[in-house]
Amino acid sequence: MGKDLEEYEKDYLERVKEGKKINPKDLISKVRTASELEPLDYVIMGLIRNGLSKWARIGKRLPKIGMLKMNSSAKRLEAHELVSPDKKEGWLTRNLDPTLKLTEKGSETIEKKIDELKDEWDKLVLLYEKKDKEKLREGMNANRSFFPLMMMMGFANGAMMGSMLGMNHMMMADFIAEVDYAHDADGSGDFGDAGGDFGDAGGDGGGFMDAGFQPGF
Repeated sequence: MGKDLEEYEKDYLERVKEGKKINPKDLISKVRTASELEPLDYVIMGLIRNGLSKWARIGKRLPKIGMLKMNSSAKRLEAHELVSPDKKEGWLTRNLDPTLKLTEKGSETIEKKIDELKDEWDKLVLLYEKKDKEKLREGMNANRSFFPLMMMMGFANGAMMGSMLGMNHMMMADFIAEVDYAHDADGSGDFGDAGGDFGDAGGDGGGFMDAGFQPGF
């Protein structure tokens, strides 16, 4: 995939130290090319789409995500021009706990992903109804990273997932063990509740910089 974000940051800092002229657009273009979107990026866009726009609150919904991962995701979303802070807010708010919004491109991207995942879920349900255990297991493993987003969007549910996993003698906890943002994907918390309280953009939380998001390069 080429250099990752950290390498580009190092390159950027080295060029600054050497006093070289830097065109931010060139750097953003390189980052965008080098870094494909990850499931976590779609989850963050999904949260914003559902009304959770404050960065600190987004961070509280993803307690198992470390600062570096959150920071990297934020930079990818910015580099791909999918998410932007509300420029009407004051400097302090923008830097401590900004209100984030999806760009037009961001809205189109998350809606397209949701449509794709709906199709994938429908295929899995069909395989379950046909009792095709092998293909169901393959399909579930292929979509493992996106089940939290499917559940968050409301078209997948914990009961059906449990039945699918049970057919293949798979445990929910083991199935999502590597998905560190899926702490409540078993239906007992946020990800399992189609309505949930993702629309609650209020409340307290750590600051924007505490959560690791650094706007702009």
